[in-house]
Amino acid sequence: MEKLVIAGFAGIGKTTLGKKYKNVIDLDSSKYAYDDSDLEHLSIEERKGLPRRKNPKWPDNYIKAILDALNTYDFVLVWEREDILEEYQKHHIPFVLCYPNRNSLEIYKKRYKDRGNSEIYIKKKIEQYKRRIHDFENMKVDKIILSNEETLEDYLLKKGYQLKK
Repeated sequence: MEKLVIAGFAGIGKTTLGKKYKNVIDLDSSKYAYDDSDLEHLSIEERKGLPRRKNPKWPDNYIKAILDALNTYDFVLVWEREDILEEYQKHHIPFVLCYPNRNSLEIYKKRYKDRGNSEIYIKKKIEQYKRRIHDFENMKVDKIILSNEETLEDYLLKKGYQLKK
């Protein structure tokens, strides 16, 4: 089976997928991008949107983690921020871009709230989506565009990808 790196927008179901299947890893970038030593009392979702210190090893530590994960996992789920997408290309890491369609924003607001994200984070993500959707649509990479309630897991199963429990 070909390995697949999926750069996914927040809320598509990366974390759920990574917890559910043994051949999938969600490489949540926050533990690589930030020094959260003073926020360890909060969950990762609660930390999002808060002021945080940058990790001086970023992004090299994240690129290394992705390359290492490709030795073990069939699906490596990663961040889709603009600067890191450039790093994937620079390091010749092929990826598929995954994001929700334009009609799904209310569903994503609810997902963020249900998982414990702050109002600041939710507003930031929705504004980020609106600002970046044109760029997503025009990127010259393979894409998975999720519709409405569809999650990444729904899409992969529908397309016949082998997810191993």
